[in-house]
Amino acid sequence: MLQQVLVTLIVVLAALFSAWKLMPARRRLQALRALDAWSASHPGLSAWRQRWLKPRIVRAAGVGCDGCAANDSHPPPPR
Repeated sequence: MLQQVLVTLIVVLAALFSAWKLMPARRRLQALRALDAWSASHPGLSAWRQRWLKPRIVRAAGVGCDGCAANDSHPPPPR
């Protein structure tokens, strides 16, 4: 019985991890923001939000327009 529960738990965790990794970045960011909104209503989770959730939201948001190869942040030198 314990073996079946353990195998089921491992399979479910592997499926959730795979779904998370295969999810588009936009959906991942939406899920993280929803989790942040939920945890904001629970004062006991404030340390968890700062340590674990905030860095992941920042990473999921990406670098924005500065990360695009088409963005030339340095103007060409004058002639």
